[in-house]
Parts: sequence; C-alpha cells; structure tokens
Amino acid sequence: MKMKKTVYALMSGMILTGIFCGTAAAEDGGEKHEPLTITYSSGIDALEALVQESYPEIDLEVYPYTGRNWSRFTCDQMITGEMPDIYNTTLAWLNYPEEMKAHLLDLSSYAFTDLYDPNLLAQQEVDGGLYLLPGNYYVYSLAYNATLFEEHGWKVPESFEELEALAPEIEAAGVDLASTNTDSAGQGFQYMCNLADTIDLTSLKGVKWQRDFLSGNATAEEGFGEAMDYMQKWIDLGMLEGSEARGGRRGFEVFTEGNTAFMVGGVDRWTQNEDGTGDRYEPMPYLSMDGTNNMYITMMSKNFGLSAKLAEPGNEQKLEDALHVMEVLSTFEGQNTFNNYNSSSISSLRGWTIDEANPLAPCMELLQAGQSAPLLYTGWEGFLAEVGGKVLDYLNGKCTGDDVLALTDELCAKFLENGAYSYSEVDRSYSGEETAMLTGRIFGDAVGADCALISVDRLQADGRIQDGAGICGYMMPLPLTDERIVSVIPTGWNGTIQTVTLSGKQINEYMEKGYVVERDGETAVFPYVLVTKGGEALKDDTEYTVVVCGADEEMSAAGNITDSGVVGLQAFKDFFEDRGNPPMSEELLNWD
Repeated sequence: MKMKKTVYALMSGMILTGIFCGTAAAEDGGEKHEPLTITYSSGIDALEALVQESYPEIDLEVYPYTGRNWSRFTCDQMITGEMPDIYNTTLAWLNYPEEMKAHLLDLSSYAFTDLYDPNLLAQQEVDGGLYLLPGNYYVYSLAYNATLFEEHGWKVPESFEELEALAPEIEAAGVDLASTNTDSAGQGFQYMCNLADTIDLTSLKGVKWQRDFLSGNATAEEGFGEAMDYMQKWIDLGMLEGSEARGGRRGFEVFTEGNTAFMVGGVDRWTQNEDGTGDRYEPMPYLSMDGTNNMYITMMSKNFGLSAKLAEPGNEQKLEDALHVMEVLSTFEGQNTFNNYNSSSISSLRGWTIDEANPLAPCMELLQAGQSAPLLYTGWEGFLAEVGGKVLDYLNGKCTGDDVLALTDELCAKFLENGAYSYSEVDRSYSGEETAMLTGRIFGDAVGADCALISVDRLQADGRIQDGAGICGYMMPLPLTDERIVSVIPTGWNGTIQTVTLSGKQINEYMEKGYVVERDGETAVFPYVLVTKGGEALKDDTEYTVVVCGADEEMSAAGNITDSGVVGLQAFKDFFEDRGNPPMSEELLNWD
C-alpha cells in the first residue's frame, strides 16, 4: 500500500479550503487515516517508506517549498499559526517564545525526546518547554593544516595562550599564521559572537544578557565588551584580519596554497585538493584564553515540531499519528530523510557513533562534553549585517572595538523602536496564484513589459523536481519586509528580471503547455499565471515584451531571452515606496 501524496495545484486552493486541510483516503481496500500535512523541500519517498514500515495507515499530504528564504517562510508559518501538522524549520526561533508556546506542542514529556543529546535539547528549551527537536547539525570551527603540523612537529594548541606561544615558531619556519574568511558581513558578526561564546555568552548569565539586550534593558558593552578585548588579541596575533590579501573571498583559496597554518571560517573541504589529495586539514574549536571553555559552533539543518492544533478536540487520531511520525524522525534514518548525513554534519541523537574516518570525528569529545554553542542569529536578524560590517572595519583597523559596541547599541535601539522596515501591511493570506499576479505586474512595470508569465511551484514527480524559477510559498498577514519579499519572489535577494519577446499566439501556447522541467529522466510541468497590462487580451499576430519566471530552453531561444538588469527585490521595494507604502489589497493585483 503506497502512501498518498497530494497537494493543491495552487495555494489559492489552500486559502479557500483552509491551510493544509485534507480528507481521509483509502487505497487498495485499506482505510487511511486523515492526512497529516507537512512542508517539504525535496522528495519525500524515503520518509514515507520509513513510516510505511510500521504505520501503513498514516497518510502524508505535502506542500513543497523551494523558495529563496526557507527560514523566514517557515518562521512566519509558526508566527501566524498557518503551519502544517508536522512542522520543520532551520532555526529554533527562541526569540519568539510566545508564538512558539501558542502554535507548537510542548514535546518535553514524550519518550522520544530521551533519544536526543541532552546538551542540544537544553539549548532549545523555552521557559521549561521543548517545542522543537533538533535534526542533524552542522559544525562551524577553525581548521589547521595537519600536514604542516606533522612535518614541523608542532603541537596543536588547546588554548589561546598556547596559540600565542606557538605563533613565533610558525612564523620562524616561514609559514603564514592564518587566513580569515571575510566575504560577508555576517561572518564579522559571527566571529565576535564565537569569541564571546568562549567567555560566557552561553552561560545563564550570557543568555539572560541576550534577552535583556534584545529587549532594550542592557548594553552591548555588558555582553560583548570582554569579547571585543579578546578579539583584539586575535587581531594583534594575526589570527583575524579583513584584508583581501589574506582573507576576503580568497580566504580558503589562500589556505589551500599550502603555506598557512590556520583557517578561520569557511572551510569548504578537508583536503587541499577536491579529489582528496594533498595536505590534510582538521577542525579545532574556537579557543578560550586558558582552554577551559573552548567552543564549537553548531547549527541545525532542521528542527521538528508539531502544530498545537493537533491537541484540539476531534484531532485525537491525527495527534496519535503525528507522534508516531515524530518517533520515526527521532531515528538516524528518519533524520536523514530530511538532510542526508554527510561529512559536514553530525547526528543530534545520543546513541549515534561517528565514523572514525569522518573529518569531524575530532570534534566529538568537546561536543559530547557540552562545549558547543548555537550559531547566533535569531533575534539579531534586523541588524546583525550592519554590526558585522562594522566588525570587519575593526579587523581592518578602520574603527575601534568601542565603535562596534556603540553601533550595536544604536542599531538595536532603532530596531526596537521601528522594527524591520515594512513596505506594506498584508491584510490576509494571499495565495501562490495571487502572489504570482502581484509579482507579474510589479516586475512588468519595472522593466516596461506588456505582460508576464510567472510559473507557480507545486508537487511534481513526488517532489523530486521543483520549479525553482517561479513563485513558491505565499504572502502571509504580516508586515512585508525585505526577508518576506525574498521568501516568495523568484529572484531572491539579488536576481534580476528576465524578459522574452513573443507573439500573442506563442504566449497562449506556452500558457497551455506550462513550464516544463526535465531532470534525471523525469519530466514535470508547472502552471503559468499570465498577467497583462490593463488586463488586455493578447492578439495572435502582435509581438509583446514578456517578463518570464520559468523559461525553458525552447522559450529562451524563441523569445531571445534578455536580462533586464533590474533586481527583482528592488522592483518590489520601489513599487510600494513609490505609492507611499499602501496596505496590501486586491486592487494592487490589477496591472493598471
């Protein structure tokens, strides 16, 4: 008996019938329970097969999300309560405690939570409750060239004090001390936080400071002051720098040249060459001064939870089924159905043993001892990039640590007063089809087009093929910020708008045909939404400039696809700002 995989062709169907609702199904004479809903970004066959082995009566109903901002989209699902029965997201969202308690079940009393590393569970508690369970996780570390260390007989430092003592010996051997990856402002922010973690940022005192600071009741100096002094020691030693010569976008490239002892940030592989040959690299933690509080930084690939609606009267069977699915997801095989285990990830389950050949094996002793800290992001999204940019200036000697702290205070205060800049207040949920209509008219206006063909993602080929070029997701009733625009538009943060020149007859033919994607011998067809300026009907023999999100090779060649150079996100922002940031309404869907 095969599990049913259904999805609404367009999100409008979801809005009309209720988010993620479904009906019971029966196949091959066997009765299925009412479907459990889940958002998924890839094929679901592996998870289905595992659930099928023990619970053939459980049915899964899938809505795929392959948009450009999974974190924001899934966070907004939780904030609004418009989430599937089985919820998964990238971050733990500890800065939304009330929303988590309102819309997610507390899982702390269920037996399957005992299968997880207690250190990781402790990092995800909210006022004594546990609303999200961690999946496989990534480890962020420093790296050292183990081949160089072996050749020179150097002992790997286990504290900053030992690193200071070793640095002159490394330099005397004609080897450069370190290369720093500084290709984004976010990395500057993380380096400051990672060093703060080796002091006390992960302690109860540090956690309390974060909450106080993000609510306007503490200063940056109180939490980051000591870390900035410590960072200066790393800068003075030569372990951290922002110059393009030894860092920037070339950081890892410089490290792979074979004459650098340490790499800070951005290790793409654990050998000098992509084929596994050459120098061998190994991870090491961010070092505390005396080595007693060294830290690896972790980030979950996925976090799992259950909708609080499952506890409502009438949902007893669905809740029982959902708990069974959580039992499956609380196994190594279950977690791998979301994120295959690889050389950059570690299982969050405490019964798991790492393969000795895994390059992250040297991390396990400290990780199991609880010397790890979650990547700092939630709560800081509104201004961390600007703080990180200032940290990079600090690494380059363009400002002082006090300047970084002052800017952090200033930006947090502004964020608390004004929040993230909003271009519009969205009054209700707008379906994927409606979001495509808005996108088509905005993009069309921005590039002077006559009409737009915007493809809309839906489940095809059991989720093994995604649209990727069209609308995925939908607008929820929340302030429309940069992050939320990016979570639904096809062009993401920096992508530009594409156009083709087609006759009215060709446009109608492509509308009927849909956006065809072929991959690994399979074919999927995604529907287009056609938006025309003024709502005019197309004439067969007239040529039109068409914005297209989802052009196959045939359309690209026939229509001479052209890059407008106009960034899609900027087009959205300009559209609302030029109109005085009006609230979202159905009138805005019409291309006047």
